[in-house]
Amino acid sequence: MATKKTVKKETAPAKKTAAKTAPVKAAPKAAAPKATPKSAKAPKTVKIIPVKTDDPEENIKRFAKTALATNFVKAHNGSWNHADWLNFLREIEEKGYFPIDTDRVGLILEDKKKAFFAK
Repeated sequence: MATKKTVKKETAPAKKTAAKTAPVKAAPKAAAPKATPKSAKAPKTVKIIPVKTDDPEENIKRFAKTALATNFVKAHNGSWNHADWLNFLREIEEKGYFPIDTDRVGLILEDKKKAFFAK
């Protein structure tokens, strides 16, 4: 009886062909960002906590620097009643602006009211 031989067929390695390619150009390097001097950084915001004082003149100066009066006028659309006024005085007292000359607070509010309606 004849036996079958298994013949393993070998494949020849593929011929390498030299491909013609254009030389690859390197991308231009991006300029490194310039370092900003430390003095050019944005200033940090600092929350200023009002210092309570018993001097009415100092309190009116501190109050005038805030946006409390402007915000009050805007919130009431330039018109408020006596109860609103008393609530506002209570609010500024809670924020540490008392003792204060309430007549001058009223004058500041009136100035803000004029500016509100001038817009």
